[in-house]
Amino acid sequence: MVALTLVSVGLVYGYVRYRLDAIHTVPVKTLTPSGKVTANGLPPENVLLIGNQSRACLTSQAQIAQFGNPALLSGSLSDVIMVMHLDPKSRTGSVLSIPRDLFEAMPPGTPSGPYEKIDSALNDGANGPANLITAIQDDLGIPINHYVEVNFCGFEQTVNALGGIKMDFPEPLYDLEAQLNITQTGCQLINGATALALVRSRHLQYDPPGVTTTDRAQWPSDPESDLARITRDHTFLRVLINTAQSQGLYDPLKLNSFLSAVTNQVTMDPGLRDQLISLAATYRHVAASNLAETTLPVTTYANYVYDGYQLGDVDFAVQPQDDQAIQAWDPQALPAPVAPTAVEVFNAVGGANLAADTGSALRANGLNVTTVSDAPVLGRPSETLIRYSPGQLAQAVAVMSNFTGAVTLQADSQVPAGQVRVDVGTTESVIPPAAAPTTPSTSSTGGGAVTSPTTGSQSTGSQSTGSQPTGSQSSGSGPSSTTGPTASSTTTTVPTVGGAAPSARNDHLTPYDPRPC
Repeated sequence: MVALTLVSVGLVYGYVRYRLDAIHTVPVKTLTPSGKVTANGLPPENVLLIGNQSRACLTSQAQIAQFGNPALLSGSLSDVIMVMHLDPKSRTGSVLSIPRDLFEAMPPGTPSGPYEKIDSALNDGANGPANLITAIQDDLGIPINHYVEVNFCGFEQTVNALGGIKMDFPEPLYDLEAQLNITQTGCQLINGATALALVRSRHLQYDPPGVTTTDRAQWPSDPESDLARITRDHTFLRVLINTAQSQGLYDPLKLNSFLSAVTNQVTMDPGLRDQLISLAATYRHVAASNLAETTLPVTTYANYVYDGYQLGDVDFAVQPQDDQAIQAWDPQALPAPVAPTAVEVFNAVGGANLAADTGSALRANGLNVTTVSDAPVLGRPSETLIRYSPGQLAQAVAVMSNFTGAVTLQADSQVPAGQVRVDVGTTESVIPPAAAPTTPSTSSTGGGAVTSPTTGSQSTGSQSTGSQPTGSQSSGSGPSSTTGPTASSTTTTVPTVGGAAPSARNDHLTPYDPRPC
């Protein structure tokens, strides 16, 4: 019995190894090397999961009719951006979702231009994964050790290889653009095509109780668009994991079908492919219900124009909520702050005295501000950019810890080593020193809300007007990575574009969102 078991295991291992060796791999030089092995022969790692919306794989007329003609829709955008953190010591995983419309700096040479929505970083052929990885690492400070890219066909075939998945739909759902049409309520089996339409749906309409119209175009619409879609994708991911564990991994026939679907339509880096068997052994018992899922908080702005280009709806970063969400997801993701040797401050929105007031507030917090000047105005509203020399993320983190509001990072080879440049945007505030006098004193600025260095009180500058952004209330707060002044050391209100509340970092299902059966 033991001998037969060992032979069987050997044959299965050999077959699985043969299948895995067929996975298409692309090496990416911008990946961050994994750290030291801590447990079970594996290091803690961050794996970027990319859902590529390219239609290049579509061949059947049914697929083209549902998802679009690849000849007309030839670009590659990252429809889904998730980072899976794997901790081998605790044998747990957690997911951080990045909204695809997050407005960020692009790596040099990106075809979409120097600033765009983060999903466009992928649209550069073979360089696409490297661009997206660089944007996440440079702009958000999150190290990426490996990546997996799945296209339309790979997703659809994977679900079909598992025999479909079961989900509970409380209400009928419809999305014309995604070609989603759920006509029945309750627990039901959906195939790969329907599952793909569900996870892609950003223009969802639903049929709540009391609505009698049969015209689906008149049904209420989900107001949260992509942010609500992320919540549904988290639910779907848990259902998919449960289905794979219960049906796909222990049935040899389904295992064969599952591996065939995955290996044909998945791309990853060679290092991840070499770890797959070890990863499966270490994390095979992870319960989907225990998979922590977080989304970066943002505020949404409609019909955004930047540097003369119409970008549609974009999401702006929110600090310190974003860094708190990242640290709650992976406490080791961001480096410990290191004070820069010098800080340059530039007014990038045209308000009077904005650079001088911001520089004074940063000096009060102990930073060596050497320059205050003006920079070209590219957009209103605009984020505050913390620019740093490549490879010196810790210095940028130290400066960003002084700000709240729409603030993001950018690696810039023009910034001298050891220094940081701040391009002040329209919506930001400098956090005052912890031990500040209580005498109120304010000064108006032409840009964001700058804290007075002499009093510690905030003066709110002019806010750009335009289409009213949307958002939902943020949930809770996580640990802070800052040193010196902190958002908790004073009663500050995080400034946001248009005054919108940041979106929640934790999932909140609506009455019409699908659920596990």
